[in-house]
Amino acid sequence: MVDRRWSLLGFLVACSLLISTVAPAVADHGSLHGLNPADMDLSVDPREDFYRFANGGWLDRTDIPADMGSYGVFAELNDQMQIDLLALLRGLEESDTLEEGSDQWKAVQLFAQGMDMDQRNEERLSPILPFIDDIDAITSLEELHAYQQGAIFESVGGVLSIYVSPDLNDASIYAPYLSGPFLALPNRDYYLGDDPSFEEIRPLYVETNAELLGYLGYSPEEATAAAQASYDFEVFLAEPTLTREEQQNFSLANNPMSLAELAEQYPMMNWDQFVDTLGMEDVDTLIVTETRYLDALAGILDATPIEVIKDYLKLEVLWTFGARLDQDIYTTIFDFSGRVLSGVEESRPLEERVLALLNQVYPDAVGQLYVAEHFPPEAKEQIETLVDELVIAFGDRLEQIDWMSEETKETAREKLANLGVQVGYPDVWQTYEEAELEDSYVLSALSAQNSEVRESYAEAGGPVDKTEWTVPAQTVNAFYSPQRNAIVFPAGILQAPFFDYQADPASNYGAIGFVIGHEITHGFDLQGSQLDPDGNLNEWWTEGDRERFQALNDLVVAQYDAIEVLPDVFINGQLTVTENVADLGGIQVAYDALSNYLEGEGESIDAVLIGPAEPVAGATPIPAATPDPGAVLETLATPLAEASPVATVQEFTQQQRFFIAAATVWRNKTREQSLMTQILSGVHSPGPVRGTQPSRNHNAFFEAFEIEEGDEEFLPPAERVVIW
Repeated sequence: MVDRRWSLLGFLVACSLLISTVAPAVADHGSLHGLNPADMDLSVDPREDFYRFANGGWLDRTDIPADMGSYGVFAELNDQMQIDLLALLRGLEESDTLEEGSDQWKAVQLFAQGMDMDQRNEERLSPILPFIDDIDAITSLEELHAYQQGAIFESVGGVLSIYVSPDLNDASIYAPYLSGPFLALPNRDYYLGDDPSFEEIRPLYVETNAELLGYLGYSPEEATAAAQASYDFEVFLAEPTLTREEQQNFSLANNPMSLAELAEQYPMMNWDQFVDTLGMEDVDTLIVTETRYLDALAGILDATPIEVIKDYLKLEVLWTFGARLDQDIYTTIFDFSGRVLSGVEESRPLEERVLALLNQVYPDAVGQLYVAEHFPPEAKEQIETLVDELVIAFGDRLEQIDWMSEETKETAREKLANLGVQVGYPDVWQTYEEAELEDSYVLSALSAQNSEVRESYAEAGGPVDKTEWTVPAQTVNAFYSPQRNAIVFPAGILQAPFFDYQADPASNYGAIGFVIGHEITHGFDLQGSQLDPDGNLNEWWTEGDRERFQALNDLVVAQYDAIEVLPDVFINGQLTVTENVADLGGIQVAYDALSNYLEGEGESIDAVLIGPAEPVAGATPIPAATPDPGAVLETLATPLAEASPVATVQEFTQQQRFFIAAATVWRNKTREQSLMTQILSGVHSPGPVRGTQPSRNHNAFFEAFEIEEGDEEFLPPAERVVIW
């Protein structure tokens, strides 16, 4: 994720751990902190199935909820977050203690509107009919382009849209970007790829669009023909856009053009009027992200009947607002997005869907409520210490790598020194004075959304405030923002099993330390490395260093390409390479940071944890002993039924605990269709892969569990890849 703005350059986003929503800060594990033996399967030999060994207990007792395509740590924490937030909202709704007109009051009122499904069912399409009327009024391409200029305020991107984000060439200022078309399917490949799954999904997408158009009064025959024509139009629009592989090269999206140049290149649009309508003063240049698309657009529009273009725009309105309208339209959208794309059996409860929108349009109003009630100050203090230690460890590794020249290292050191860190929640919360409570759920939400959209446009050409938070505090995720050169750890992720300020060091370094190292590494992956210490697109590598770096990344691509996740379905190593490299770097850096910490405490990485765990920062040294490796491994294979679970877990060495903790944060169960969608559209490898493959590239992992050639988890030393 990246800038918390209404829109962003599709591929120039901060690199996140996972697509997820929100969650709470402290999970209740009773008096148990760190590794939980109930989550493991100690009857499994870690040398044969490490993921099962670390997560088997959780896997056995966990079912994927009927309303989800997958379920794991992120979803568990999100569930708890929703429980906490819904309790807060209901309490405020009943107490009537909020000042009328305050941000929290607006959020609570919007929640009440969303929960009133009787009213929403009675309104049906009425809140969006003015938007449909605006589209129906279009009779020519000239009128289409006039409509496009203000369409974003009706949440329509259409065929050309503008958004604001830090300038690729000068990250200290905000720049307007001209982007490509609205496409309802997950990405370009769904329109043009040859995977058999796409062939199954496309006709179902057309059927769904026909059903949506039926709500607007189209006859079945008219709706079917219009839906097919609109889909064909989307294919034409998608074809000249950047491929997903091309999107990894930021320079392809960095094409500044003056308004005068744009007028010559694409005269169908009145560019001066466009930027004026959006409220962007003194803007004379746009950064074009899709030059190939812009070159082709006029020809595509000329060859397409205006009625087809209008149906395409109406469908965008329906896809955008459908979940906020009546139950029938929501069900139609869910049947495709949920059942077809994710294999989900039933929809999420209404209150959770309304809360999700609240987190989207009033993120800080909700975040303040959450942080005040659920985020312990000790967590913020200790995570800041951990981040400092991980930065030091990354710097030490930077000095040791032999494939990078001193010239490039000098700038890499500067970039690491410039790294910004945001933890917990912002010092200054965003406010929503311009948001109005309207007479419908749809329009109230749109008012809040547009208040931020207008604010974003007004900032074009102005300075970037790098202290501004770009994600809600109640987010279960962590992020690296390339243009800000900053890592962000919201309150939502600072809880067990990612982080527990009362847990032992190895558990925290293996879990949240892995995450911190992952985000730091993003600043130096194939995408992050394209930006300099100030976040500007700038080649600061020598040619030889770049070639050696690319060769190492190619090894990672090949390694992950060979991982089969379903019969004859393999990870796409190229599309997931930046996240995979960040995982590999994260585990290496976190392990070094743990080693440094233990050395400073006079402890050994081979020490067995005996007695209760202590906090990481300012902890009393943990009593240690040097174990007999054979005895420890014998304990590892002892079934829970034959040993005391807590005692058994405490007999793991710090080294072993580190790798077990690293695997636990990626425990996940996924429906087959949801997994297929992730492989076809996601940039992250599946959880079971992330829980083991990074460790299998770390020499200490094999040492910790005495994994040798012939063991299932063994990876030959020559195949292990270490970049950072």
